[in-house]
Amino acid sequence: MEELDLNAYRKFNESCGRRMVCRIGVDCGLFVEMNYMVDAMLYCLAHRIKFQMYSDDANFGTGVGWSEYFMPFCEEAHEAFHRKFNFHRMPSWRRILKLCRAQRSLGPVVWKIKKGMLTRIGRLVALATYGERVLFAQDVRVDRSQRICVPELGIDDDYMGAFAKVARMVWRLNPYVQLHKEEYRQILSVPPVYSGVQIRGGDKITEAPLVDGKIIVGKSGLQNGGCLFVLTDDYRQFLKARKEFPGLRLLTLCREDERGYYHKQFCEVEPSEKKDAIVRLIVSVDLLLSSSSFVGSITTGPSVFVMKLRLGDPNVQAADCPKDELAATLQLPIDVRSMISRRNVASGASVS
Repeated sequence: MEELDLNAYRKFNESCGRRMVCRIGVDCGLFVEMNYMVDAMLYCLAHRIKFQMYSDDANFGTGVGWSEYFMPFCEEAHEAFHRKFNFHRMPSWRRILKLCRAQRSLGPVVWKIKKGMLTRIGRLVALATYGERVLFAQDVRVDRSQRICVPELGIDDDYMGAFAKVARMVWRLNPYVQLHKEEYRQILSVPPVYSGVQIRGGDKITEAPLVDGKIIVGKSGLQNGGCLFVLTDDYRQFLKARKEFPGLRLLTLCREDERGYYHKQFCEVEPSEKKDAIVRLIVSVDLLLSSSSFVGSITTGPSVFVMKLRLGDPNVQAADCPKDELAATLQLPIDVRSMISRRNVASGASVS
């Protein structure tokens, strides 16, 4: 995969006129937040808007922000008002009304009106602070049918191609995480050639079906004696896979006491515990990006991230989506992807 030149990106980004301050680490898991961020970067590139980041209070950090785990790639903003007024793009009125019908409540309408009022106030605060109108993360409108063309950076791609290039450019581990990556590789004795999978547990069941680990590992097609790195949030899933596939050498960075990822609880854990978990997650995904093959689910953030970055790789697939439908499916909202996954899992349809 051809990578963007970071210095060229910075030069182009700084040359743009209007600017956006995109807050990341708002209210989702790390890789959903990463997806939002890259979408915002693509929107800025397509419209020649200067991209800046606000991450001081990122829910995946301990008060440092993006640079706690990754190398910087753009100018960061540090004004505290972004915590209140800068957030993800709100659902359309059509989706809000659909939620109202499903919940039999006007709560979603009240929520959207409140967010709209906060946005208006935030624009005035930003104008007073910066002396110019600044876009927020909620201003991002990604047209996934639009071709991204930025000759200065050598970008002339569809959405998926541009996403992969930009995401690979920002995916640069800082020295602290890189050191832990090397230490973990040594501890696990990761071989030069290995396969990878993600088996999800925890609160994901509330919005999507959990794909059985036996199905996921089976889809890898790995033969006895092969090595498989398993990204999971529940050590019981790892033990189950090891029992079901005794001929494979299974590796994981999941702790023995971990029993699934629950986002709300995770956001409240001690900073040191949170940092340890995020470092292990980042290192795990980095290993999956380099694995000889990968199998995941279209409903889980890390899997979607890996599949987007490795979409053209014939050895990358989803256990709950046919390969010829994967590119289009990965661009759909989570509720639609969940429906597709549920249908395939329930029917036992072949997705090879």
